[in-house]
Amino acid sequence: MTASIDEKRRDVQAAFAAAYRRADEGEPSPLAVFEPALWTAMLALGRALMALWIARCAARPRPARYEHDGRSYEVVGTEAGEVGTRFGKVAYEGPVGRLVGWRRAARDLPLDRELGLCGGFSLLAVTTLVRLCAQMAFASARKTFGDMFEWSPSQRATLRMVDGVGAEARPFLDQAPPPKDDGEVLVIQVDGKGAPAISSREHARRRQPHRRPKSGTTNRHERRERRRKTPRSRRTPGKKSKNAKMAAVGVLYTLRKTPDGLEGPINKRVYGTFESYRALFTWLLSETKKRGYGTAKFTKVLFVADGAETLWDLQQEFFPNVEVCLDWYHVVEKLWKTGKALHRSSRKRLEAWVAVQKRRLRRGQVQAVIDELRAILEATPRTGPGNKYRRTILDNTVAHFTKNASRMRYHALRRQDLDIGSGVAEGAVRHLIGVRLDGPGMRWSRDRMEAVLLLRCVLINGQWEDFARFLAAKNRVALRSQPIPTRTHDAKPKLKKAA
Repeated sequence: MTASIDEKRRDVQAAFAAAYRRADEGEPSPLAVFEPALWTAMLALGRALMALWIARCAARPRPARYEHDGRSYEVVGTEAGEVGTRFGKVAYEGPVGRLVGWRRAARDLPLDRELGLCGGFSLLAVTTLVRLCAQMAFASARKTFGDMFEWSPSQRATLRMVDGVGAEARPFLDQAPPPKDDGEVLVIQVDGKGAPAISSREHARRRQPHRRPKSGTTNRHERRERRRKTPRSRRTPGKKSKNAKMAAVGVLYTLRKTPDGLEGPINKRVYGTFESYRALFTWLLSETKKRGYGTAKFTKVLFVADGAETLWDLQQEFFPNVEVCLDWYHVVEKLWKTGKALHRSSRKRLEAWVAVQKRRLRRGQVQAVIDELRAILEATPRTGPGNKYRRTILDNTVAHFTKNASRMRYHALRRQDLDIGSGVAEGAVRHLIGVRLDGPGMRWSRDRMEAVLLLRCVLINGQWEDFARFLAAKNRVALRSQPIPTRTHDAKPKLKKAA
């Protein structure tokens, strides 16, 4: 082993000499040529130093027998291995342990455990690539990693890393301490967005072996013949090509009182899951209690969401004694849709009508708006050109405003300088899901889309460095031997509402 360490030392000296010689030779060349060459030399020096350090760790005295997980092992020899680091692949040799008296039992690699290796990779290399995967497509992440460090893990290894590190994201978020220096007002906003999931039909098609083209034809001609023989059926109403799996997203932040009013958002944190809205509300309740909900810490708690009945039913169950607000922007969309049904022929009259109704709602005159819409509905004949559509729109708007009248206290909320719109949640949903999980051509497995969603929560909340320390404290992250098998999702078609 001493000879091996001496050899590693010579490798370090040779790598340093090569880097120094490249910098000291002084040959005239553009910086754009010298910098990448120097970076390659520095990576080689880093590999040599890593190899020396690992060799020194392997050379530490160890007993011939040792205990691990309550079982006795004995060192039966050494084994060569390779670890992927930021500097590249580093070869090393470490001891191999076997259960005492069991020569055919699974081997134990004590050095790998001591170093905290993750399936043949360093934790820093794993977290670096997974962070890139949380920001961009897996292929782009691997390419970016390769451009930076001049090597990259395989596609299968990348999926194993995402699965392994993603499984640790939720435990980290659950144990993360609450943010400090919160304001006096707590705001809870909830929204949702779908991400494209792979259907059982498409998964079965992808698992079929690739067929070779017939002699005299190309793949392009083969595909064209298949389309002619089995044309794709036209999608019926309610049948979306996206095959979306809905994600529930919640945003927590606070507002601080100042002489000029409330300022914020402060300490905004985003949480999301593809499990269900109930699972999200259970998580939000835990996080709000962690921040002080249910105590005298907050002078007011505000809940903002759109008109989905599921959200308001869960709000009554999980946050019953809070100030509530129906999202202003969704209400305005309702007004525009209703106004277009009433004043389709005149844009000027449409804008004037919507402006009047908005002014009334902002002044707290919700009932006046409902009464006017109901009067228009009663005055609209049941027959005639466009009347059926007009009555349907009016009836839906009247029912929606009547049901949510107690949540449309915009005048009172604005006097308290509180938010009346869910713009923070809308932006969070777009950033959390739309940017990464809703790209063109994407089809996600249910488990992996959940893992990437949770990783993006960690990243967007600015907790990645704490997450890396959380993983390092575990000493090693277990990576499965194979990526998690694909779980499909078949979206149910939306039922057409009766007129």
